[in-house]
Amino acid sequence: MKKGIFYIIILGAILPFAACKEDVPTVFDEPDGIYFSAPSDSVTYTFAKYPNRLIDTLKIPVTVLGKPTDKDRTIGLEKLSGIDINGTEGVHYKLLQPYSLPAGKVSTLLPVVIYRTGDMDSLSFNFKFQLKANENFISGISAKTSLKIKVGYLQKPPTWGDFTGIQWAGYSLNFGTWTKTKYKVVLDALYDPVSDTTVSEFPYSRFGPPAVYIQYLQLVKNYIQTKYPGNYSIPRGIGATLRDPDYKDSVIRVGQANY
Repeated sequence: MKKGIFYIIILGAILPFAACKEDVPTVFDEPDGIYFSAPSDSVTYTFAKYPNRLIDTLKIPVTVLGKPTDKDRTIGLEKLSGIDINGTEGVHYKLLQPYSLPAGKVSTLLPVVIYRTGDMDSLSFNFKFQLKANENFISGISAKTSLKIKVGYLQKPPTWGDFTGIQWAGYSLNFGTWTKTKYKVVLDALYDPVSDTTVSEFPYSRFGPPAVYIQYLQLVKNYIQTKYPGNYSIPRGIGATLRDPDYKDSVIRVGQANY
């Protein structure tokens, strides 16, 4: 009888722990973290590099902090607002939701369609997204859960520089002062029909630029001389001329620039 009572006491002591054990959560039940794996917190795109395109698709990389699974997992994405956010969905960009991470993968690319609009001749447009927690994912790296996209066309490249500055493009011996009209001439002159691209930025200084920059300068100069010989004639104006309405209606000359 005492032996039976002993077993009952032991069993009574074990049962509460056994019953509670199922309620203890484990870290393995939590969703994986997800983050934008772009090199920085913003992506810049200019249609100037692709002058014949009116639409393009950006591929935004995301990565999961976890292991692949045997099923597709939906990725939540939401638009953000702010004083510097002026892009309009359906006009300047389009999200191709719903997005998902394919089975067996820990990273994927989210396509975002962008459009070249008439107002991009004078303005660039910004829009921003944030990864949204759902049943599949939580925020991964906090500094990489949002991403800004900047889209433009005929804006002055940030590395162009000024007429007397140190940047190669803007310096007086090269392309000179940036204007929208002159920039379009440069884009047209350097356009490559095989790749359907042109050269839209010149990030080096005038001290030791790449050798190819000299070729770029000569190509633009030859383009102007061939199509608008009056820009280089002596006296000036003999033959067709191209003037710049953005700069005192001056004729456009490069290498050496006249403005």
